[in-house]
Amino acid sequence: MPYLILDPTDDYPAHMMRFLDGRGLEAVALFSSAGHQRLWEKRYKAELGGRVLAEHVVTRESLRALASELSAAFPQGFHGLVPWDERHILLAAEIGEALDLGWNPRHVIERFRDKSLMKAVLRESPTVRVNRARKVESAEEAMDFQEELGVWPVVVKPTGGAGSMSVHFAKSPAELLEGCQAVFERGLGEVLLEEYVGGTEFVANGIVDYRGGVLITEVWRYDKRDSGDRRNLYYETLNVSSDESPFEEVAAYATAVIGALGLRRSPFHMEVKVDERGPCLIEVGARFAGGHQPVLGSLLHHHSLFELAACHFLEDIDVSPTDVDFPYYDRHAARVLSGIQDVEIESITEVLGLDEIERLPSFQGTGMLRKPGMRVPLSRDVNTKAWEVYLFHADPAQVAADARAARALLRYV
Repeated sequence: MPYLILDPTDDYPAHMMRFLDGRGLEAVALFSSAGHQRLWEKRYKAELGGRVLAEHVVTRESLRALASELSAAFPQGFHGLVPWDERHILLAAEIGEALDLGWNPRHVIERFRDKSLMKAVLRESPTVRVNRARKVESAEEAMDFQEELGVWPVVVKPTGGAGSMSVHFAKSPAELLEGCQAVFERGLGEVLLEEYVGGTEFVANGIVDYRGGVLITEVWRYDKRDSGDRRNLYYETLNVSSDESPFEEVAAYATAVIGALGLRRSPFHMEVKVDERGPCLIEVGARFAGGHQPVLGSLLHHHSLFELAACHFLEDIDVSPTDVDFPYYDRHAARVLSGIQDVEIESITEVLGLDEIERLPSFQGTGMLRKPGMRVPLSRDVNTKAWEVYLFHADPAQVAADARAARALLRYV
């Protein structure tokens, strides 16, 4: 009996496919577009295609016909479905319903794709703190919401999207209306206004099993910086030990949020602000974290979180503290460095410092590096980071020293 995998076009699904291949499982690959299928053929099919029994492009319009075709071709059914990309998990939910695969229904996944709906659902929970928010369609509605709040700033964001894309922090009526217009023009969803929550931002990553049991695998702390008029830019992401505050508080809050939203059989990535009142949700996705966090999380636990997720996508098993190794986690440190580009470069001539960075004791890899000839825009969100450097070591002091060294070394000219 094979399993279905949607858009195996990235290193994350490749990790899971290698594991499942090693367990003797075969796959049927589904693609949300012909472009994704071409990417699979270019980057991964040579290595991973040997145990793929069939490939299909699937759209919402073709789903019913494809479900009938798959049911006829594989009358024994499927082990389950492995989705991973937040942009297409709604399609994954529809595939799961069409083939009765037991994954999350569409109405649950919609909560993770629409921030307004998500917070409306959470307001029904008496135990989950949620900030005030409202979708608006006019300047009058926007100003009415701000007057009800009575304070600045007001957060302006799209109901869709991720990674701080099109997020604005308005400190005046003019900035509020400019932010609303920018979100509307970006087309990532409707315009959502939110009450600003102060404090420090943390990440809770985890796995939820088929019965709703939650295992928090890591907590991270964001260090975000402002640069000129560009606010809340990614600078560093640092792991938080399980015996360090506020790990337990964030973990308990994240568990309550996932329970209220009804997610099952999935990894999740949650961003939470912690102020004097405690944790408050910023957003949550039914997916792995980006920024290499699940790779570093796997190193922190000395156990693959991709393999753990693959098991829960396909099997009715309970999560357990023994799935991870927190004593090992607490004896190690990990960090993601994010480059903030303050000067736009139309065409890079050289990348400096990379050889030296690769020799640092805690070096684990790089991401988002531009090559000579490529353009480097100003950093504004997760997609316009200048670069990422990943560090992991048993000595936190070594990680901190290597972080300083990497920032001094790496630059574009």
